[in-house]
Amino acid sequence: MRRAKHKLVVISNRGPFRSVTIAGRRRHVRAAGGLVAALDPVLRQRGGVWISAQEGEGDGSEAMDAEEIGYTTATVALTRGDKEAFYQGVSNAMLWPILHSLPPTVRIGPAPWRAYERANAAFCEQVLQSSKPRDLVWVQDFHLMLLPGMLRAKRSKARVGWFCHIPWPGNDLFKILPWRRQILEGLLGADLLGFHTDSYAQNFLDCVETELDVSVDRRRNTVKWDGRLVRVTVAPIGVPVDEMQTLAADPRVTAHANHIRQVVEGRRILLGVDRLDYTKGIPNRLLAFERMLRTDRSARNRYVMVQVMVPSRTDVKAYADLKQEVDRLVGDINGRYASAGRIPLQYIYRNLPQDQLLAHYLAADVALVTPLRDGMNLVALEYCAARVHGGGVLVLSEFAGAAQYLKDALMVNPYDIDRMADTFSEALALGPELARPRMHALRAAVHKLDVHRWADDYLSQLERGD
Repeated sequence: MRRAKHKLVVISNRGPFRSVTIAGRRRHVRAAGGLVAALDPVLRQRGGVWISAQEGEGDGSEAMDAEEIGYTTATVALTRGDKEAFYQGVSNAMLWPILHSLPPTVRIGPAPWRAYERANAAFCEQVLQSSKPRDLVWVQDFHLMLLPGMLRAKRSKARVGWFCHIPWPGNDLFKILPWRRQILEGLLGADLLGFHTDSYAQNFLDCVETELDVSVDRRRNTVKWDGRLVRVTVAPIGVPVDEMQTLAADPRVTAHANHIRQVVEGRRILLGVDRLDYTKGIPNRLLAFERMLRTDRSARNRYVMVQVMVPSRTDVKAYADLKQEVDRLVGDINGRYASAGRIPLQYIYRNLPQDQLLAHYLAADVALVTPLRDGMNLVALEYCAARVHGGGVLVLSEFAGAAQYLKDALMVNPYDIDRMADTFSEALALGPELARPRMHALRAAVHKLDVHRWADDYLSQLERGD
């Protein structure tokens, strides 16, 4: 990967690291989530600065050694009230479900929105302090949709990009937001707006054309706004393929994968890896697995499902409720289908270190990536990248952005429980003569989506301005 001509400034709500206590010692670990997984390796190679919200006292973000990680970090401190309203009241409760085409169940009111504006303004001030006018500024995701416009007002010649890590809905859902004009005007402060798929990009242009009544060039994917030409690009994000393959081939990771297979006593493994979130379709997946056990009496002795669920937003009621539902389903399935010394569903509720996660990818015969809606879903790509010895089957929701690029996966509708259960059985029955060519094609597609290539392509466009 080449280094950018100008310093790279990445801005996101979530920082790249969090501070945890392990065996009585404070340690920094990489934060969970696709955004961090994608951008941390990019900044490690390119250098620059990562600006994020301060998680709390002693969150560890500013204490990271720049020599160790290859870039510097800075944080934005928000008042407790503004943080609550900005992050939970607007970003999680309103923007997240609407952009995932799931209308919110909360009341939309003006007070949290004012906090969202103040938070974006606070990020703007930190960017101005941590960067120079000629730096490349790359704003990330839906928490900071006003920030490009705010930066443009302060630095008219700045090169500003914004990338959407989640889906973008049609205007019929987007218009639920009373602040839709402010959001679109804020985003059009950028020079380059990136989306995972063409459908997301076209949905965005539909919103702009309908709500702002401006000139949109569909052939070039550009918008004339405030005397400038704003470009919209389709830039599917990927994973650091070479780094993942190197780690997957490490003898210690291979040994751990073998240990996992020994623990399940030769049963074939179906693997789910998700952050705790209602968009991931975890209950639907568990119900499909239960149906498979119910219709095939021998399945409990031949197969095991491993569900890794990473804690997230546990102080938000919708997520706490989801955790209770998943706990109940796991207990119910194991209570009804377990036998002495053997359970059909193994449930891991924590964030696994990368080497352990790779070992699970290597051990699994089938990966179950079945979100109700997802911007891309990097677990699907990670599983394929880790399969260095070939084989393995990917079951993928047709509502994940990755479905546009991983055509050799077995596609499912996560709302159709019965058909999804049948597809789980089909994946397990797929012989090596069919599974290996599929995985070969999937791995070739994942190579094309390498995260470093994604960053190179996007930042080259942002630098050139074409």
